[in-house]
Formats: sequence, structure tokens, C-alpha cells
Amino acid sequence: MTAPAVGDELTQVATPPWSDRSAGDSGPGFWRWQRLLLSPRVLASRNRYRRYSRAARLRLGGFALLGVAFGGAVFAFFYRALSYFLSVPDFGPILTYKLLGMVFVTFFSILLFSNVVTALSTFFLASELERVVAAPVPVRNLFYARFIETVVESSWMMLLFSAPAFLAYGIVHDTGPGFYLMTAVTLPPFLLIPAAIGVTLTTVLVNVFPARRTKDILFLLAVFSIALLYMLFRMVRPERLVNPQGFADFTAFLNAMQTPEWTFLPSTWATEILFPMLGLRDGTPYFYFAVLVSTAAVAVMACEVVVSRTFASGWTKAQEGRQTRKAMRPVWERVLFVLTAPFQSATRVLVEKEIKTFFRDTSQWSQLILLGALIVVYVYNFSVLPISGSPLVTFYFKNVIAFVNLALAAFVTASVAVRFVYPSISLEGRAFWAIKTAPVSASQLWWAKFWCGFLPLLVLGEILILATNYYLQVVPFMYWLSSLTLLAMAFPIVSLALAVGVAYPNFEAENAAKVASGSGALVYMVQCMSFIAAVVTLEAWPVYVVFSSQFSDAPLGIFGWVGVCLSLTGVAALTVAVFVFSVRQGIARLEALEV
Repeated sequence: MTAPAVGDELTQVATPPWSDRSAGDSGPGFWRWQRLLLSPRVLASRNRYRRYSRAARLRLGGFALLGVAFGGAVFAFFYRALSYFLSVPDFGPILTYKLLGMVFVTFFSILLFSNVVTALSTFFLASELERVVAAPVPVRNLFYARFIETVVESSWMMLLFSAPAFLAYGIVHDTGPGFYLMTAVTLPPFLLIPAAIGVTLTTVLVNVFPARRTKDILFLLAVFSIALLYMLFRMVRPERLVNPQGFADFTAFLNAMQTPEWTFLPSTWATEILFPMLGLRDGTPYFYFAVLVSTAAVAVMACEVVVSRTFASGWTKAQEGRQTRKAMRPVWERVLFVLTAPFQSATRVLVEKEIKTFFRDTSQWSQLILLGALIVVYVYNFSVLPISGSPLVTFYFKNVIAFVNLALAAFVTASVAVRFVYPSISLEGRAFWAIKTAPVSASQLWWAKFWCGFLPLLVLGEILILATNYYLQVVPFMYWLSSLTLLAMAFPIVSLALAVGVAYPNFEAENAAKVASGSGALVYMVQCMSFIAAVVTLEAWPVYVVFSSQFSDAPLGIFGWVGVCLSLTGVAALTVAVFVFSVRQGIARLEALEV
């Protein structure tokens, strides 16, 4: 018997998706609905891959190799840590159990938040929902199709990168196939629980707040949570755990801090299922497996009930447009006027446009939270460096680290530039024609974007240099050299980002992150890193000569001063050449650029 056509199936139900009749559809029709609702996404992905050019497929292969390398690093970390735990009598099994529990707790937390954010798009903000909701699709079938999409989109990366960790557990403890089989059957119900909780929470939030505002709030909370977790993780100094001399203190701390087990969490159930399979102690894995599966089933069914009853009102609220933003407060208008006062009128208008556009986009300015966390951790790393020792070791160690820090700070500045400055031309999108037809020259547009990127990046780089030099207590020569060098390098770093951004525009990109992950960003980083390496190499000789002279308390001879001057002159010439060339090329290409 042949299946009916898609149009015939859609006309079989004449009620809207939130009607009472839709809740009773089941049986073979349910699976046909899932095929109809999920097949467009599968076909779109397949067709998108077929349309990839050879260069795009090569880039995709490069990303795949990068993912394999990251998975290998995860495997190496767990393999080394677990092997070390096995070598510790008595406490090895405790540490192995704690690490496994920490893995599942981390996964559960990430999955919970990821499902909340993903459910906003799949259930309420997806562009195709207008046609799907208008069609006579039973709400039960729509729920399960969208639920499957949510689970897949929010969990595939976790599954991909958790595989090396579980593989390391199996290899180190020489388990049989039973461990891998139990892992394979444990992960699906473990994934369903945070997905059900996330979808339910999202549905409730959308019925209380507008969906788009909810998305912004959750995005900000995610960024803030990641930044806070990043800082806290670094400030506990996890590198001390691999120090054998401090291991006794750690075990004493572990014994003293006997925290109660959260037996009602799915992460604890998953840990209790897999840990006995390692052969380190007995347990009741099948009991916890039954608890995990039954909880997942109940969570999904409860989620279905909530979505079925509230989807109509939630989706209706999600169609509300964004509220008109209030005008900027007078105080901020005055601050912006003062900041843009040095520019000419046309350039000032463009600079104001750049600043206002940046702060109106939540996905843009919220990255400043992560950037702040990066600065804090970067400076903190230098504040805890062990710089004590003999005078010779201390002198050279502090100043050599400060010189290396110059290259690191320049690299961080370039990394931020590739995220914020490089996409600035592409972010004009299809509206770029408006700027091209406006009475604004390409040079004015260029310098407006240049100064908007240059000043913040200069402040960032100087903070990294000055704060770390303060903690290292370097000689005054190193203070001035590193500060002035970064000031000079900031000009080519920003101008190169703009020039390469004009050469590789992507006006179809939906956000800055997509632009920053393109091939042009790789070209920029290669060029910028080559420039930074050349500057550091040219300055290596004068730094060595001056340090040797100051430590030995011997005056620097005429030939030494000549060498220092020649090296610094080479740095200045290279910096000016790269800056002038990138500016000229960038403005010329900007004049010839069309949408």
C-alpha cells in the first residue's frame, strides 16, 4: 500500500494544532508525521553540502581535522589523569569516581542551558514555523518533531567530544565491551532529561516574556555564567592537582570535605551506572538505569503536556515585534558627543552609527563580558608566577617573561580584532549600498571604522602590558619598550583587519561570528602573526643587550647603541610600511567594492 502524498496527509486533519482533536492522533500516522516534519531539515542539510564548492569542502575538512585534534587532546587528558589516579593507592578510585561525576554534572549543566536556548529557536522563533503552525499539524506530532530537533542540535557536540573521555575510561581500566554498551544505552535517556526540562522552562518563559527578549536575557546569562565559571576555574589553580608534592594536602582536603551525594540528580544516576562497570567497586547499575529511563520517560511526557496546553499562547506572543527602543538618555548622548568631537562631521556621524549599532546588538556587546574575564585571568596568571629565586634567575626570568608577554598581548589584541574589527565591513550587509550612495567617501568610512576599532584595542593591549609588567616588576626600559611597541603595533593590527575584511567581504552573514570564522579571517591571522613575529625578532637583540648591560652594571658601548638604534629603526620602518600599505589597499578596495 503506497503512502499518501504530502498534500493529502496535510488535509486529513482540519483542526489547528492546539485543538483537542490533535491530542488523540497516534499509531502509524504519528511516524508519518515525524517523517514529514523532519525530512525538510535533513534534505536541506544534504543539499547545502552538495552545493559546497571545492574550497568550502576543503575548509569543512579542515574543521573536521581540528575537531579530531581536539578530541585527541580530550582523550590524552583523561588518559593521563586516569592513569595517574590508578597509580595512587586507596585514593585512586575516589578520584576516578569524582572525575566521572564531575564530567556528568558538567554535561548536565551545559545541556540544560543549551536546550533552553535551542528550544527558543526550534519551538518559537524558527522562520518555517509560520507555515507549519498554519498547516493542520497535530500539536503532539509537532511537539515530538521539534523536540527531536532540539535534542539533536543541543547535544550532538557533547556526544562528539564526550566519546574520547569515555574511551579513555574504558582503555585505562581495561573494561570489556559491556562498559561501552552500557555507556551507549545510558547517554540517550541522560540527554532527554535536560532536554525536557529545557523545553518546559522555555515554554513557561515565553508565555511570561516576549520570546525575543527572553532570548536576549538567556544569552546574557549564558555569557556571564561562562565568564564567571572561567574565572573561578582559573583562580582555584587546578595545576596544583598534578603536583605530587601537594597531593597529600589535596587528599586531606578531599577526606575533610565529604559533601553529601545529590542522589536525585540524573548525573549521579549516570555515574552510578558506569562506575561499577570499571571494576573498581560493586554497585547496582541496573537499578539506577531503570531510575534514569523512567525519569526520562516521565519528563518527556510532562513536557508534552505543558507544551500542548501552552504552545498556542506562547507562539502567539513570540510573533510580537521588537518594542521600539527608547532614545538614548541625554547623558549618554553628551558622552557620545564628547567622544566624537575630534572628528569631522561626516566621520563623526559614521562613528556614532558604529557605536550605537554595536551596543544595540546583544550578541556583540555581550562579548565584552567574556573579554573582561579574559583580561582578569590573563593578569591573574602573571600575578601568581613563581618569580622568586637567585638574583640572576629572577632578573632574567621577569624581564624575559615581560618580553614574551609583548608578543602574547599583541596576539590577544589581534584575536580580538579578528572578532570585532575584521567583520565590520561585512556587517553592513545588504544595506552597504546606502553607504556607497551617500555623500560619504570611502576614506571617511574607512577611518570611522578604524578609530572605532583602534581605540578600544589599544586600551585592551596597554592594560595587558602595564598590569603584567607591574606584577613582574620589570626594569623601566622594559616598561617603555613594551608599551610603546604595542602602541605602534596597534595601528597595523587594526588596519590589516579592515583591509583583509574588505578583500574578503561576506554580506550574507547573519552575525559577526560567522564572518570571523571564514577563510579571510585565517588570512588575516597569518599575516598579523607574521608581522608580530617580525617585530619581536627585531627587538630581541636590543632587549638582550640592554638587559646584559644593566645586570652586569657595565656601560653600553657605542657599537651596542648603534645596534639598538638600528633594530628599533627597523621595527619603526616595518610598522609604518605595513600600516601605510594596508590603509592604501583597504581604501582602494573599499572604493571598488559593490554589494
